Amino acid sequence: MEEQKAAIDALSAMGCYYYSISGGEPTLVKDLKERLRYASAKIPYVHLVTNGLLSEEKMVSEIVSTGIKEISISIDGTEKFHNALRGREDGFQKAFNTLKLYAAHSDKLQLTVNSILTKRSLSELRELRKMLDDFPGVHYKYLPLSVHELFQNDAGIDKAFPGNDASIDEMEAFLNEAAADDRNVNSKIFLKKAKLFFRGQEDILPEQKQCVYSYHAVEFGPDASVYPCRTGMNFASEISGKTDLKEFYSSAKCSNIQKELKSCKRCRNTMPLCYYEPRLNFPITNLVKYYFSK
Repeated sequence: MEEQKAAIDALSAMGCYYYSISGGEPTLVKDLKERLRYASAKIPYVHLVTNGLLSEEKMVSEIVSTGIKEISISIDGTEKFHNALRGREDGFQKAFNTLKLYAAHSDKLQLTVNSILTKRSLSELRELRKMLDDFPGVHYKYLPLSVHELFQNDAGIDKAFPGNDASIDEMEAFLNEAAADDRNVNSKIFLKKAKLFFRGQEDILPEQKQCVYSYHAVEFGPDASVYPCRTGMNFASEISGKTDLKEFYSSAKCSNIQKELKSCKRCRNTMPLCYYEPRLNFPITNLVKYYFSK
C-alpha cells in the first residue's frame, strides 16, 4: 500500500493524467477501495479492469464511491462462448450481473465491456452488442488477439476458440461498424490498423520503428516493481517499488532504458492497445485541462 501511494504521489507530481489498475483480478485485493480512493484524489482519470466474478452490490457501491472515472468488465461473447474461453460455467452470468450492478451507476462513471476480437468471435460479438442495447450507457472496446514473441506456444490459438472463421471482408465490415459507433471507445486509427492486422500485413505499426511507449507510460508489477515497459524489459525489472519514481525518471539509468526500448521490436506485428490508445484518447488538450484543474 505505501509503495503504491508513493508511486501515485510521484505520478501526480509529474502530471500523470491516466492511471489504470488491472490484473490478475484487482477485486481480490481486500483494500482495493482505499487504493482507488487515494489514486482518484491524486490523478484525474482512474480506470479499473475486472472480470466481474467477485462483485456484489456492496462492493460495486464502494468502488463507485471512490471517485474513479471508468470500469471495464471483460466479456468475450454470449454465455456459451464466454464460459468456454474462461473455463467457468458461471463466468458469463457473474460478469453480466456485475455489468447490471455497475449500469445502475453509469451516470457517475464510464462503463465499458472489453472483448477479445478474433476471426472466430465475430458472430458472438454481434450478439453481445445486441444484448448491450439494453444498457444504453455502456460502451465497448475490442482487442485483437495477438501472437506474442514472449508466448510463442500460442501460435494458432484462434483454433482453440469455438466457432468458425469469419472472412476478411466480414472482419473489415465489423471494424467499420465499430468505427462508426459512438458507443465504441477504440480510436478510429486503432480500428483502421486492426484491418491490416487481420489481413496479415507484416508491418502494421510502421511508425513504431522507434517506440515511444516508455516516454508516455509506466507499468507496475504486483510486487510494485517499475517497468517503463514490461514487455520490452522481458518482465524483468531492476527497479523496485521502493525507488523514488520522480528521481528515477530524471536519472541516466531511466534515459538509457528508454533509449534501448526505442529499438525494441517485441510488439511489432501485434495490436497493443497500450501503444496507441492512451495517446489518442488522452491527447495534449488534457494537459491544458490538467493545468487549469491545479
